[in-house]
Amino acid sequence: MKHVIIGTAGHVDHGKTALIKALTNFDCDTHKEEKERGITINLGFTHLDLPSGESVGIVDVPGHKDFIKTMVAGAYGIDIVLLVVAADSGIMPQTREHLQIIEMLGVQHGIIVLNKADLVDEEMIELNQLEISEFVEGTKLENAPIVPVSSLSGNGIDLLIEEIEKIIPKVKEKEITDRFRMYIDRIFNVKGIGFVVTGSVLEGKISQGKDLYLLPGKAKKVKIRGLERHGSPTEEVFVGDRAAINLAGLKFEDYVRGMVLSNKQLEETEMIDATCTIFDETTVLGVWSNVIFYTGTFECNARIHLLDKDELSAGQTGIVQLHLSKPAVLVNKDKFIIRNTSNDLTYGGGTVIDVQPLHHKRRTEKVISELTELVDATLNSDKLINLVKIELGKTNIPEFASAIASKIHKTTDEVVAECEENQNKEVLIFKSGDQVILLRNNRDAFYRKQVLEEINSYHQKNPILEEGLETIDFYGKFGFGTNEAGKIYLDHVMSSIYQEGLIKKVANTWALKDHEVKIDPKTQNQLNWLEQTILNVGMDKPMSSEIEEKAHQEKINKDRLKMMLKFLRKEGKLVFFEGEYIHSEIVNRSRKILLEKIVTKADGINEKEFREMIEGTKKLVQMLLGIFLEEGSVIKPTFYILITEKGKNMLN
Repeated sequence: MKHVIIGTAGHVDHGKTALIKALTNFDCDTHKEEKERGITINLGFTHLDLPSGESVGIVDVPGHKDFIKTMVAGAYGIDIVLLVVAADSGIMPQTREHLQIIEMLGVQHGIIVLNKADLVDEEMIELNQLEISEFVEGTKLENAPIVPVSSLSGNGIDLLIEEIEKIIPKVKEKEITDRFRMYIDRIFNVKGIGFVVTGSVLEGKISQGKDLYLLPGKAKKVKIRGLERHGSPTEEVFVGDRAAINLAGLKFEDYVRGMVLSNKQLEETEMIDATCTIFDETTVLGVWSNVIFYTGTFECNARIHLLDKDELSAGQTGIVQLHLSKPAVLVNKDKFIIRNTSNDLTYGGGTVIDVQPLHHKRRTEKVISELTELVDATLNSDKLINLVKIELGKTNIPEFASAIASKIHKTTDEVVAECEENQNKEVLIFKSGDQVILLRNNRDAFYRKQVLEEINSYHQKNPILEEGLETIDFYGKFGFGTNEAGKIYLDHVMSSIYQEGLIKKVANTWALKDHEVKIDPKTQNQLNWLEQTILNVGMDKPMSSEIEEKAHQEKINKDRLKMMLKFLRKEGKLVFFEGEYIHSEIVNRSRKILLEKIVTKADGINEKEFREMIEGTKKLVQMLLGIFLEEGSVIKPTFYILITEKGKNMLN
């Protein structure tokens, strides 16, 4: 079974709705105002059961110039267009505009219906056919059949059905992806059933009982109660179907025409990169222009920023960035239409190439070059590696293949296979367990160089320290703080550089292989001064701020002081605890006094007794107790300090 949607197009009053009634015996003009005015205002939906057994969806669009936005909504997602031209009128303004929109939306197949053929003679029909052939030259309808019909008498309808049967096999079979997506074009409440929404399925498939997300917004989850395809109950609907979905889980006010239903929590965007083509002959867009943006049933105001041109006029295509006035849910390759802000002139349209772009504040050659490459990669499926490369280039940090696949709307397997084919040329691949990490080739050399330079810089600033930098120190420098892929990749880099003999492991840090500690006489004097200054604090409360102030008076800056404190700590001269330094001599002496006392007292002693024994301040006693508790020489289960086995061993 082929999943195909047919849509009408053409000028107002050329008989589109009458044609659909002649084909299906269903009148799409169901609203009172439509009956009174004799024109279609809203979209009409029905289906056509063909002699071959195929059932195709039908969308009838309005032809009046005031309802172009409704026409765009209806034409979005159709596979075959029936371009209707009245034999007694010929080509008219909305005939041209509708064809341009159909072309812009990427509709590949169509039939030209010369309606009202009963109102003219054979000669006029031939003249119309000649005019139409010239009109569609150079478009997707250039070789489309032209079928004269009379919707009122039914003449030619059988021939039209035959042509529809012929064209359906030419419609390319749609790939059924794992992402379901459908714009909502109608919302109504059916008594005894609940809320029902309708739309044309743009991607994937969905089945009875599954959950969907209503977007944009807070990704509200709804459950499918029932499905209809072309008016009949079904267990599944597929891309290319007209579907009605009975949903549970939300209130009526949660639904807005233009929202998207998807089985994925698709990201919202208010800024996109795109290609844009102008087809209105009077339009010239400047670097910044205000427009109305249409895609599917979604519409909003937008500002369009030309990136590769100073102006865009009829027949020209440019690369643009669109700033939308409200959040939209879009994917790459989505088509759109733009109109003027008065909504009475269609400027043109285009194709989305990036739904999460960087903000291009300046129109640099680099930006234009990268976007030109992105356009080529997006519009040509054989350039998948370029899409991956460009997406990685946005942040220039390692990314999980699954994350990149999601951003460019491909499967992880597709992305990994493409990258493996281009390994070491465009993108590097690193595997860790089940995870695959991707990185642009040139960034690998950059990170390796930066690691060595950062370690060397640390040694230059801290010549008296044997240690270097911990792996975690690079997270902030490289923007890997919340990037798990980056952290895994960095472990790989450090291991690789280590195996090459360029760095060595010192404690839990990385140092350059040839790094040696260097202490000049001036530094040694400063170290002696610092150690003595901290020792002189004695049994008073330690104060880092006072040490910093005294160091400043000695012309020792904060970074140098930090290095010296680190050195003395490593040498065993200082103990660091809760932001304060204390001399090891005081720690050792106080520990000895405490342990010798409590080893003879089974019930231990309290904190006040310990303070009196060492004649220290309250803050010092608390700091010392914290050190002893942390090292495990004592415990304090209640108010009393007790010795541990480790503490007893330390006395021996």
